Amino acid sequence: MKKALTDLKSFVTVSMIVLLFIIVIANLCGATLAENILILVTNLTTAVFTYYFTKKDGGEDEK
Repeated sequence: MKKALTDLKSFVTVSMIVLLFIIVIANLCGATLAENILILVTNLTTAVFTYYFTKKDGGEDEK
């Protein structure tokens, strides 16, 4: 968790998980959220994870 404060990738990952967790818990507790918000946040989280975890770190070609 300490790394999340200095590394952008870790910060974005942790913040997206926290946001998704808050929305799901709020929905379970009876808050009336638009279904589109949950879909939007889920799609955004998936896009961020896909970008960061499939991104190559170096300039070396993989052979």
